[in-house]
Amino acid sequence: MRDFSELKLEPDLLARLTELGYTQPTAFQAEAVPTIARGTPAVGVASAGCGKTLAYGLGVAPRLDAGSPDLQALIIRPTDDSAARTADSLLSLVGARGLRVTLLQGDAPVVAPISVASPDAALAALQHSALKLDTVRVLIVDGLSAMVELGAANALETLTAQIPRDAQRVLLTGRLTPDVESWIDRHARRARQLTYIPPEPPPLGESAIEFWSGPRQAWIPALSGLLSSLDFGNDPVVNVHCRTSREAAELTDRLRVRGVRFASAPEEPGLSLEFGFPGPSPAGSISISWGSPPDYLSLHARVADSDRTVVFLEPRELPHLQRLAEAGRGRLTALRTTVPPEAARSAQHTRDQLRAAANERDLEPYVLLMGPLLDQLSPVQIAAAAIALLRERAPAPPEQPLPAWTRLYFNVGRRDGVRPADLVGAITGETSVTGEQIGRIEIRDTHTSVEVAAAVADQVIKGLATATIRGRPANVRLFRE
Repeated sequence: MRDFSELKLEPDLLARLTELGYTQPTAFQAEAVPTIARGTPAVGVASAGCGKTLAYGLGVAPRLDAGSPDLQALIIRPTDDSAARTADSLLSLVGARGLRVTLLQGDAPVVAPISVASPDAALAALQHSALKLDTVRVLIVDGLSAMVELGAANALETLTAQIPRDAQRVLLTGRLTPDVESWIDRHARRARQLTYIPPEPPPLGESAIEFWSGPRQAWIPALSGLLSSLDFGNDPVVNVHCRTSREAAELTDRLRVRGVRFASAPEEPGLSLEFGFPGPSPAGSISISWGSPPDYLSLHARVADSDRTVVFLEPRELPHLQRLAEAGRGRLTALRTTVPPEAARSAQHTRDQLRAAANERDLEPYVLLMGPLLDQLSPVQIAAAAIALLRERAPAPPEQPLPAWTRLYFNVGRRDGVRPADLVGAITGETSVTGEQIGRIEIRDTHTSVEVAAAVADQVIKGLATATIRGRPANVRLFRE
């Protein structure tokens, strides 16, 4: 679907979308908006990043009476912070229709068509008679798995029991756990299933998708650092994909202030910004997503032709990106930053524990809880503080001896346009060696030396025997002074 007008939205909503800079619905919005607008009960696996708030806002708004003070649509979010964020987003959209949106706080009576609340806040308002549910026509539970994980299932159960039986129910969950499936079976057994993953998604390929996760105010410094590491004389076009025209214009201004060079033509070296999706990049380019791609085809289009794909996203969008990558059997890796080799070799046990938790646990509820802190602290500060607290509670594991290192000679250097990422990618891609087993990299004009763990040195030499880097044979051997 190429345009919001295909959703048969009313003129005032279309005009408001244009003002906000939206040009094209996401795959989730294309499926969810008509379903919600018809009043059909629906269940979908959807996390932040797919456009779900806009989807149910567009679906519900035309059905509500702006002139009535009665509550007609109740939206439940996992936490007070996420509820406030959703209320702000909805107000920017439905205010054009004269619809009021309230955030449930304390015991003030609800006198608006739309109200947003956490389960605890809604239950407290119900108990103080500030919330009347007999006029509710639409119940939207957004973040069901997080609510179950955070222990709000009983509060949610009480609220749902008070909603009129003929009210539409829209349930959105980050994951389908057994507890969530049981809840859906009790409350929305015959609901329509919403999905935005193609039944047979084209594979994403073997190249890693790099991501940088943090609060939006920290994206610009990270992007500036990434751009400063590129040699635009040798590198191809860098395409930054923004979600809206307004976002693209703002980012352009902020980058010009920092002296970033923009391409004068689409195929020329330099930086270009686009908005909308799927937004494929020119062959051989570097594709940067300013926010998680909203759906699978958008991600695939950016990966298909580009040499390198980088995604900047908020922590709450990471479950969505992981789901897209899993669908196409893609590989995610954190955007590498330059750190001293000694620091990179330390704390291996702690890093392994964190990586295992990120891969095996449902972290979305805790991401929601940590959201308010991200306005005050960086993700690294929060992670470091959490590790410090854990280490105070339990004795640290015995320190592992540092591995012995061996220097290897690569027959490529600066004049070949080689970068550290090229060498790390070649080693990890052609062998089973991990990034932690790669140490200091020194790139000279005609050659490069790379430190690897002594135990894997032979494996690297054999694995790259016929490999090329930047079109030149690597000719890897032991380094001789």
